[in-house]
Amino acid sequence: MKCSIKYSNNVFLKSFRSCFYLLLLVPLLCGCASVHPTEELKYTDGSVVESLSSNASLTFVSSDKNISGSGVLMFRKPDQIRAVILSPFGSVLQEIYVNGENITIVDTGNGTAFSGSFMDLPVTGNFGGWRNIHWLIDIDPPESSRRISAFERTNRYGHQEKAAFENGLLISKTTAEGDHVRYDSYTTVKGVAFPLEIIYKTVAHEKFTIKLEDPEINVPFADGVFTANLSKYRVYPLSVLR
Repeated sequence: MKCSIKYSNNVFLKSFRSCFYLLLLVPLLCGCASVHPTEELKYTDGSVVESLSSNASLTFVSSDKNISGSGVLMFRKPDQIRAVILSPFGSVLQEIYVNGENITIVDTGNGTAFSGSFMDLPVTGNFGGWRNIHWLIDIDPPESSRRISAFERTNRYGHQEKAAFENGLLISKTTAEGDHVRYDSYTTVKGVAFPLEIIYKTVAHEKFTIKLEDPEINVPFADGVFTANLSKYRVYPLSVLR
């Protein structure tokens, strides 16, 4: 039994890692619109993305990997996420569910699922970025009266960071440790401003570039969309994916 679980996990890891960082896209997806320089962008002060559904593509580059992936992302504030990872032929490879600090990864092809807390994930490597997902999607609402271009602050998670703004829009955040996220290609839909691209660079010299396509903003979702149905799957602790 231990050998079969190990084999299944290895197969799952190889296919899942190529799409792992799709989840980082969640807060940044919204409807069809033209991209403008930040100084030209017109928006409604305080506008926020309450929910979204979108296609997305990404690349991940480290010292020994260069991979890409695509799929469909759904998000509902404050912290519900669902990512559907697709094969090149359009079939579902994996699904990822986030509710607060809990994450469930469903490997549909092998009939298995892995569930636990973000803290069960490794600190670095392909899985390490999940630990920072809430920080990455925590984007300040736009505010035209904001005059300070960059300043130090304590974020809502109690950590020090430097935030930089242009035209009242958040364009980057940097932690005291050196992790850096940049928000690019801002656009608006119905007065709501949001970035279509996120570039995340870690202190481990990993880089994630995420681009968004055909998003819909503030769409309603049916009950249960963000809850995994695990009745047909063998469920293992998330920690076995280390």
